[in-house]
Amino acid sequence: MRRAALARWRWLASAVWALAFASLAQGQEQASGASTAAGADARSPEQWLQVIQQAARRLDYSGTMVYQQGAEVRMSRIVHVFDGKVSHERLQPMDGHPREFIRRADEVKCLIPEAKRVVIERRTRAESFPGLAATSTAELLQHYQVKVVGRERVGGFDCQVLEIRPRQTDRYGYRLWVDRNSGLLLRSQTIDGRDEVLEQMAFAEIHIGTVDRELLKPSWPIDGWKVDEAAHRPVDLKEQGWRLVPPAGFKPLYAVRRPMASGSALQAVYSDGLASLSVFIEPASASDASEALAPRGPINAYARRVGDSMVTVVGEIPVGTARAVADASERIGR
Repeated sequence: MRRAALARWRWLASAVWALAFASLAQGQEQASGASTAAGADARSPEQWLQVIQQAARRLDYSGTMVYQQGAEVRMSRIVHVFDGKVSHERLQPMDGHPREFIRRADEVKCLIPEAKRVVIERRTRAESFPGLAATSTAELLQHYQVKVVGRERVGGFDCQVLEIRPRQTDRYGYRLWVDRNSGLLLRSQTIDGRDEVLEQMAFAEIHIGTVDRELLKPSWPIDGWKVDEAAHRPVDLKEQGWRLVPPAGFKPLYAVRRPMASGSALQAVYSDGLASLSVFIEPASASDASEALAPRGPINAYARRVGDSMVTVVGEIPVGTARAVADASERIGR
């Protein structure tokens, strides 16, 4: 594989991993019985999906999350509070270089202590663990089958286990462990067609309820740090001369022009409520050619040269799906 493609793939895979790990449920308020164990047995699979969405928006919580992909294990501390209008969040990755992500509503500040730098981003994200994207249950069920398959304990919590199977082979399946009392998603697995676990996320420990707001404060005094606002300009793909065809059920979340190592690139993000994918369009170099890039757990990518541009599809989707989206991408009106 060419060095340029490897560099692109490392950047894109890191971006998608960060999106999955830092993009948690938004918009919460303290739950007043959003889910109770007394009514848990009567819920249908569809109602459980609604409970997960509701609890992720209405519960305050703090805890430690574990992300596992093959032999790779990463941990992060999370604090999540709703003030009655908007959500506040502090995410502390516990591995690698020190970083913190401070969120208020849709504004995310990335704190980089070694550079004394704050990077601010404002954008709509695809929700991730422990929430689900804001798609309707009816739309989700057009592309997935959902079953209640049992009860298990996770971290001392009595959980309902859901199994989600795709109706087509163009996406993955999932297993979800949901606290029967609060409705909060405590563990999730992404599984392929052979029932092999591609990745999983879970709370190693979790406190659900009143959270001390002092825990939302950053670890470092950031007065005097350099502040950069990410220059992600919204764009209209048609006006940029592009037509993209995502898989059925994947709806557009946003399209922006973002800085990359090669200069700048268009990025379009889609989600079906469980999985998400991004399409990056950037200038091609003389050596670029179409190819599949090595997978990382459930994250696959396929790069295709279209004229003088390189189209790279990357997301939590099978490689065949990534290739189909790339192959369907085309220039229009030029």
